[in-house]
Amino acid sequence: MSAAKDHYNHPPPVEDARKESKLVQLLTGREQEVLSLLAKGLTNSEIAECLHISKHTVKNHVSSIYRKIKINDRTQIALLAIRNGFVSLD
Repeated sequence: MSAAKDHYNHPPPVEDARKESKLVQLLTGREQEVLSLLAKGLTNSEIAECLHISKHTVKNHVSSIYRKIKINDRTQIALLAIRNGFVSLD
């Protein structure tokens, strides 16, 4: 019973999704667009074509996303985008 009682005395840990949502809010509108396309599996060249911008600009946006979200892995960034509703699995 003391273990159960102890459980109620401690607040639950902050959820990862809540932290991620706050990080995603740091992104500009264009970075959010890039994030969405990145999460759909598009390459930088394909993203550039979709958004009518240069590959270099896409690379800069992706680097900025990595820096702001503090994740340097394209797959992890894609998962974050899916969890936060930027991309649907439909």
